[in-house]
Amino acid sequence: MPEFRQLSFELPGLVERRPDERRPRPPRRRRPVPEPSDTLFDVTLPPAPAPRTSPGGGLSLDSGLTALGRSLVGELGLAALAARVEVFWNTRLITTAGLAHHGSSRIDLNPRLERFAPEEPRRTLLHELAHLVAHHRAGGRRIQPHGSEWRRACTELGIPGGQRCHNLPLARRPVRRKYAYQCRHCGIVVPRVRKLSRESACYPCCREHNRGRYSRRFLLEPIPVERARELAPEHAWAPPGDR
Repeated sequence: MPEFRQLSFELPGLVERRPDERRPRPPRRRRPVPEPSDTLFDVTLPPAPAPRTSPGGGLSLDSGLTALGRSLVGELGLAALAARVEVFWNTRLITTAGLAHHGSSRIDLNPRLERFAPEEPRRTLLHELAHLVAHHRAGGRRIQPHGSEWRRACTELGIPGGQRCHNLPLARRPVRRKYAYQCRHCGIVVPRVRKLSRESACYPCCREHNRGRYSRRFLLEPIPVERARELAPEHAWAPPGDR
């Protein structure tokens, strides 16, 4: 009789091999781990900027007053503002006792303050610090320079009832007003050394008739200086042709 043989075929991917029949997988190649070395974390950083002692232009940093200003502002709980405060003596100040720069949190003091009384630099410093504090708390909101926010800061810094302007005998330069504006509502004349960069309204009228909010009903309109000289001769107007 003919001999029959049984043939079996295995289709790859369809027939599961027995565990003992599986082909051994080649060992996985591992990336070599380098030896620990300082060079692995050797990152070259740009050199740190040198501490600024003076931005130039007649300014000199006063480290003592700077430390005092930062301490006083820090006591009000304004740590972020305190870290930025810097106090400089500015030889360019002639008629001004001090200036507060909101953008840089810098205070400029007139070097002539030391001639009048020992407490004048500190008093002026507190006055200007109050401006920085009021502006910082406003968070970008427009406020009056010597409004309620500034008066509150003055009280907290120990100078309640602070005056808007100083009464020190600093030299005065004659300032001639070259431009004039008039309120369309009350008729008040507003002298200006420079042109207004945008539309502005009469603040007393806005405060009295519109709860202090801006309104074009009280717009300040430009008028000729010749006309302004007639309406408000008490102001120092520029001579004709001086523009």
